[in-house]
Amino acid sequence: MDEAPDFMSEDERALENRARRATLLSLAAVAGVALLLAVAAFVAVQRERARELVGWQVRLGLVADSRALDVGRWVEARFAVLNGIAQNASVQLYMTNLELGAPSADAVEGQYLRNLLDATAMREGFLAQGQTAIDANVAPSGESGLALIDAQMRPIAATPGMPVPPPELFAAAREAAAGRPGLMDLVIGATGKPVLGFAVPVYAIQGDPGISPALGFVVGLKVAGVDFFDRLRQPGDVEPTAENLLVRESAGQIDYLSPLADGTPVLKRRLAVDTPDLAAAFAVRNPGGFATLRDYRGREVLTTGRVVPQTPWTVVRKIDREAALAASDRRLTVTYAVILAVIVAAMAGAIALWRHGSSIRVSRLAIRHKLASEMFEGLLQFVRTITDSQPAQIVCSDAEGRITFANRPFAETWGIAVTATKGKPLADVIGPATAKPIEEANRRVLATGEPESQIVAVERDGRPLMWSIQHVAVAAAPHRPPSALAVISDVTELDAARRHSEAMLAQLVAALVALVDRRDPYSARQSARTAAVSAEIAAEMGLSDTEIATARQAGQLMNVGKIIVPRETLVRSGPLSAEERETLSHAFAESAAIVADVPFGGPVAETIRQIGEHWDGSGPLGLAGEGILVTARVVAVANAFVAMVSPRAYRGALAFDDACRALREHQDKAFDRRPVSALIHILENRGGVERWAHFREPTA
Repeated sequence: MDEAPDFMSEDERALENRARRATLLSLAAVAGVALLLAVAAFVAVQRERARELVGWQVRLGLVADSRALDVGRWVEARFAVLNGIAQNASVQLYMTNLELGAPSADAVEGQYLRNLLDATAMREGFLAQGQTAIDANVAPSGESGLALIDAQMRPIAATPGMPVPPPELFAAAREAAAGRPGLMDLVIGATGKPVLGFAVPVYAIQGDPGISPALGFVVGLKVAGVDFFDRLRQPGDVEPTAENLLVRESAGQIDYLSPLADGTPVLKRRLAVDTPDLAAAFAVRNPGGFATLRDYRGREVLTTGRVVPQTPWTVVRKIDREAALAASDRRLTVTYAVILAVIVAAMAGAIALWRHGSSIRVSRLAIRHKLASEMFEGLLQFVRTITDSQPAQIVCSDAEGRITFANRPFAETWGIAVTATKGKPLADVIGPATAKPIEEANRRVLATGEPESQIVAVERDGRPLMWSIQHVAVAAAPHRPPSALAVISDVTELDAARRHSEAMLAQLVAALVALVDRRDPYSARQSARTAAVSAEIAAEMGLSDTEIATARQAGQLMNVGKIIVPRETLVRSGPLSAEERETLSHAFAESAAIVADVPFGGPVAETIRQIGEHWDGSGPLGLAGEGILVTARVVAVANAFVAMVSPRAYRGALAFDDACRALREHQDKAFDRRPVSALIHILENRGGVERWAHFREPTA
């Protein structure tokens, strides 16, 4: 595009340059000062914030370390209690006798075991006060206790009220037998209280732990009460928003094991691990890490975490960020206020300089604007003259469907003034039904940037019309959003001529097929049936509309070449001579030659020529595999199928199953397996057997 002419005088140019230099110098000075201040403030703020965060990382880490250690010691103490029982010589001897099948120990030994369990449970908090010992075969009802079980998880002795061990406790026993900590994770017991389980193996007196098999297990259930959760309290903690949590990851969830500050009881809060910015999830996945995230209440917190040894638990230490960094945030606010004041003062000076330079350029800009406006109006008038002279309707609309430009033929077609079209929704001008396909295509070209064409059937004043519409995306420009240009051409007469031509072609094809059928009564309707089956196979294979039409037309016309075959050869019921077979073998080639000059929409003649080709290349033309047109491969299968299931002068009709079996035997040899599979699918699942059952009936 040619550049706009420059009408500036030398004096105007000098004034313009002077104003430009003054403005540039002012802006450069202000920008330099602002940049220096911004860099200095950024460095200072980042250093202060980093220093403050490091301090909080250290403080939170110390608390998390101490709480994780304290919880771990509590768990170790419970294991120590059970190990004391498991390593008791009397317990080991008793279990050894049971394992060896020795006669059961007397009641004194059994009572000793129960007394040992009862005394240990009362001393270590595994048994509620006031309960008495009961036999192992009495149904227990309680929430905690100690028990001795054999290697098959059968009870031997238990403390009073020891509940039926849950499956998780047996799983913990198996873990203990494998040399791993036998901890049953925190669950809600039958009484609604949180319960922990412990299990340690019992070995023979001379047994070697880790090598010898376990003879049984000492298991214990204990309510996780105040003595457990108090381990999370940090002595001397004075931070009102600080909180220590015990959490675990389970099945893609974060379970909050400890009571929460918002009053949520034990194990009553679960959040997904992938909850955005969840502090507990970060602590579990990154033990020892430190970050600013959000807690279970959605509050922004500083957080870190530590793993409790020999458990699946993590101690999370957190504190509200607002409370932790309040002092530093106040300092940063003051710093920002000072910087803002300085920048405002600098900008005020820059504005004064800019106003001085702008006053000089105002008149110059006004002249430029006038010239540009005149040039634009001239260009717009030129474009409108060109578009108004076109017979096609031209309309441009934005992404919301509002018209931004329309030529005179469009406005006259829809009875509206050209000036009244701008800004109106396209659907309001031409109607929602007519506008729908245009707007849908416009949205597609705006999304992809690729041109698109379509043929649309519409009705105007009760008269059906066919429109050919070209859609083109128009890129955005200053003060103009992106839009789509639609060029609408009325092709009603052309479409009518095309339909007439297609109808004449169809009549010609039908006449040729009828002529062949009259000469060969035993193969009557062979072509029509082959055409129908070919079209269904092609559609089942997902071929294009053009390929489906080509397969149908080739099936109709493939036997036209039989015109050259004597009628007595076609109707003969006995064997054919070599010369007659040779004549029949050239029928497809003759058919292709007859229709070669007919203007079909697809390669009908070449399809007919290749019907006799074999997938393995053994056909007359030597074509093989994908080198054979897919339409020819389809018609070959359809023709063979129709021929087999239709009665002939020399044989009856084959059953559909027999025909399919024969096609399968010859796939990958004579036939492509894809159309064979498609045909069988139609027969078995698309109602083909019922629809084509009449093929097997003799032709009248």
